[in-house]
Amino acid sequence: MPRSSLSRLLAPALVALSIAFDASAPALALVPSAAEAPSTVSTQAAATMRSDAPGTADMESAARPTLVRSIATEWAAAATQRAKAVKVKPARTARKVTVTTVHRSPPSYHGRNHVWIPSLGVNRQVVFFSCSASGVANYVYRWGCAGRNNVYLFGHASSVFKPLHDAYVRHQLRRGMKVIYADGSGRVRSYRVTFWKVVSPTGGAWAYAAQSRPSLTLQTCVGTNSRYRLIVRLVAS
Repeated sequence: MPRSSLSRLLAPALVALSIAFDASAPALALVPSAAEAPSTVSTQAAATMRSDAPGTADMESAARPTLVRSIATEWAAAATQRAKAVKVKPARTARKVTVTTVHRSPPSYHGRNHVWIPSLGVNRQVVFFSCSASGVANYVYRWGCAGRNNVYLFGHASSVFKPLHDAYVRHQLRRGMKVIYADGSGRVRSYRVTFWKVVSPTGGAWAYAAQSRPSLTLQTCVGTNSRYRLIVRLVAS
């Protein structure tokens, strides 16, 4: 066939090939080199051809905003449900604690004719009882028959000296127990228990005898029908 006839036959094909090449230039830029597998080239070429299909890009562009809004709405709804399900406790505010140290002064004892036994809760007025007196009421008495250096106090076990009676019965009497006494002139002195003893009503003459050092003696009744006398001896501390 003459060369001119061949040229006329191939011209339309070359023009179509040129137009196709220009349209697919962006896709061809991504075509792998000859070293890559042919399957890869075919896949990418197919993808390029699909993307170049008439109207595809416009449809995707139009649908994209609607899809984004739908996804955003679903995410917002899910976040709201999670927030409702989780109960957040408010943070606790630290409290400021103020510690106040209270320094208490020791108790003060003052007065006239008074006796205190702090450990037993005794706080009583003392009434003088002479050797010639008879009959006792519910008072703590100071007996006038006691010798020198011996403050002799007695009272009923059912009333004024009941704490003393109960301490003996319950084995709560202790050496060193403190007793404070204020005499008629207002002089206050402390005494400490040294011993105690239970005697018959007629066996306590030694208890009110004179002493070589300032002492104090307590007496009350113990036993059935108050048949015995409890004598507690103390010395000045």
